[in-house]
Amino acid sequence: MRKFIWLLQNIFIPVVTIGTATMVAILNFSVSKVDQDLKQQIASVDLSIKEAKNDREKLNAEREFNFKIYDLVQQSIEQGNEKKQEVAKQFVLVMVDGELRNRLLGVLEAGGTDTIKEETATLLRKEEHFNVQQTAIFSMPKSMNDSFDWEDLDYDVFWCERSGEIAKTQAGLIANQLKSEGAKGRVRVRELPASVNAKSNFKVSGYTIRMGKSEIRQASALKEMSEQVLSSQGYVTEFNLQPSRQKTRWYLSAYVCP
Repeated sequence: MRKFIWLLQNIFIPVVTIGTATMVAILNFSVSKVDQDLKQQIASVDLSIKEAKNDREKLNAEREFNFKIYDLVQQSIEQGNEKKQEVAKQFVLVMVDGELRNRLLGVLEAGGTDTIKEETATLLRKEEHFNVQQTAIFSMPKSMNDSFDWEDLDYDVFWCERSGEIAKTQAGLIANQLKSEGAKGRVRVRELPASVNAKSNFKVSGYTIRMGKSEIRQASALKEMSEQVLSSQGYVTEFNLQPSRQKTRWYLSAYVCP
């Protein structure tokens, strides 16, 4: 009996105590882990709700803003106020993108004063011409090897309408130098209408070369050549290299907008 009591006190009870403590520790860890996972899931759901709310608020804000621009256009036409129509036109050009932009400009072209009608019609014709030229970038696929020289690319050298003749002259110098150095692709000097440059995917100023990820070497060569030819004519410039959002292989665009 004494031996049993000794075994109970010195072996069984300590083992049970240790086992119980271990089980409690494991249980506490499991509960803590579940609680942590649950908190993470709640935080994730809460973040998703906040993001959805932010998206809705952003969408509602954009809709409200677009309605205000529409009202501005409509009221300027109803009032026959040319100054307000000009302000409305500038708001549309700078602040609105996509199909709504074209529709609002169409409203001004149809219902504005004679001056606004003429200006808007000219603007839209320039944009249409620009867009037609842009389609050529995507409609003429290349079939060159990856080891081509930079001279084999197609180039558009844009000059900003608002920069005037000096920009057009500089763009022409670059294009002529490209051809003289043996550019084998299409080389074009193109006007970048102010209304197009007001769009969110342009907004170009200064001197810029837009390039794809695989065209850094070619863009750097164009940068060096352009800076040298302009410098030789007294135009000290520095072109910035900028990644392009458009996926256009074998094509580089330079922008001259001093």
